[in-house]
Amino acid sequence: MEEIWDVLLDAIIDTAKILPVLLVVYYLIEFLEYKKILKTRKSPLLNGKYSPIFGSLFGSIPQCGFAVVSTDLFTKGDFSIGALVAVYIATSDEALPMLLSVPDKIPQLLILIAVKIVWGIVAGYAAMLVHNKLFAKKVQQRMQALESKKEEKQYIEVNGEKVDVTGMEVDMEYACDCEYCQNGGKFKWYGPLVKSLKISLYILVINIILGLAVYFIGEEKINEFLELSYGFQPVLAIIIGLIPNCASSVLITQLYIDGGISFGAVIAGLSVNAGMGIVVLLKQNKDIKENLFIFGVLIISALVIGYGLHYLPI
Repeated sequence: MEEIWDVLLDAIIDTAKILPVLLVVYYLIEFLEYKKILKTRKSPLLNGKYSPIFGSLFGSIPQCGFAVVSTDLFTKGDFSIGALVAVYIATSDEALPMLLSVPDKIPQLLILIAVKIVWGIVAGYAAMLVHNKLFAKKVQQRMQALESKKEEKQYIEVNGEKVDVTGMEVDMEYACDCEYCQNGGKFKWYGPLVKSLKISLYILVINIILGLAVYFIGEEKINEFLELSYGFQPVLAIIIGLIPNCASSVLITQLYIDGGISFGAVIAGLSVNAGMGIVVLLKQNKDIKENLFIFGVLIISALVIGYGLHYLPI
């Protein structure tokens, strides 16, 4: 019984070390969003030939709401499929603040960010190329719809009167999970705190589960299993990463921090981990073939980059 209490205490201590970093990161992100430094605008950059580059850089910001925003823009025809794939691959969500809390893993964190940005761009352009051939008719319809949007007059209401803002740069309205969007533009100090505590709870539960597994199963048997399944780690990480929940990215990252999976496996798992973006895609995009195409691109690209880095000593 004393050993179990030690496991719980270790889990609490490990989680407590991560909480301050989570708070700093999420308060910084929320402040930047509140000041409207992080936002999306109508721009040809979202749908043009440079959109995968923009999408990958946009997705690298550690905020799971961006995957939701990108998916919403895509289903409305305002975001290219290359940009969407790039966002999904580049996003890392909770992995960034978690790795920041472990000083020894900061070099790997920098490599992870760089690899995911570059690979997001590569996969994004590949997705655009193949998609334009397989879904040529749909691409043409979307482009025509986009052109018609540009020609339509756009209005906003000011003091009860409609004002023509055609051609002006107008902020896009979108659903996001940040507190100021949900509270009339007012910054709520408890938003990042709640999110940090929520993620910390995920981490605590996972740490307890892993700790109890080591206690009851035995560290030697677990290490033996990980060694025997070493060649399948990227596949296992992808399966976990496809779960549309923050806990999946937390689990993948924690396993990597604890030395349970390789760097290639964590890259593979996080490359398909688009969180609630996947849920929004399935809900709003009724084209099943196109959704399967997007899933296929994510899984294949994750396998390629995952196994490409799996056996490297990173």
